Amino acid sequence: MKKITQYLISPLLLMIFWLLGWWLFRVRNHTTIIGKENLPPGTGILLLSNHQSLIDSLLIGYALFSPWDVIKHYHRIPWNAAAWENFFQKPSRRWFCFFLKTIPAYRHCGLSEANLKIKEYENILRHSNLLLFFEGTRSRDGQIGDCRYGPASVVIGYKPVVIPIRINGMNEVMPINIGFKWQKIKRGKKISLHIGPAINFSDFSLEAVRRDIKNSVQKL
Repeated sequence: MKKITQYLISPLLLMIFWLLGWWLFRVRNHTTIIGKENLPPGTGILLLSNHQSLIDSLLIGYALFSPWDVIKHYHRIPWNAAAWENFFQKPSRRWFCFFLKTIPAYRHCGLSEANLKIKEYENILRHSNLLLFFEGTRSRDGQIGDCRYGPASVVIGYKPVVIPIRINGMNEVMPINIGFKWQKIKRGKKISLHIGPAINFSDFSLEAVRRDIKNSVQKL
């Protein structure tokens, strides 16, 4: 019953939020999307992006997919891991997150809890796609931060197709200090989203993978 409800409500909500993204990023602001041809079809794809605002996943969903994808290729719409403290503390937000293919990420958990979450990510990649913000937090200065343990461990353990994404300008559209005050989202800003080719990992040690992910995004 839960899955039936999900397949009835989730596509509708995803289409509504895609339209919200169209309004925010095309009508209110100017967004340039580069490299969309680098996104392969199918599933088992890990999207790794830098992080600037609370609505970065909305931007990526709008830029990479369409209402047609929601209807015809629902399984390709990526699951997104969002910080528990920002999105899941209120029951109403948990409901929306579930139907928007969003699961909680815990930034301050121990190693055993992190490994359980990594297993969850790998299970998602077996039948769908996954979006992770590899820095683990929003950038405070616009610079690309280091890759966290979790995303790198998914790459090492599951070896999915990894697509790097770089976002620029979202820190001006929704600065960190405004929180969830949607009425304070800026307009008239320039946003860019670069999608790079799949990362070719030659060394699957933890530090090498973390370095390759950061460098691949920085180059975009």
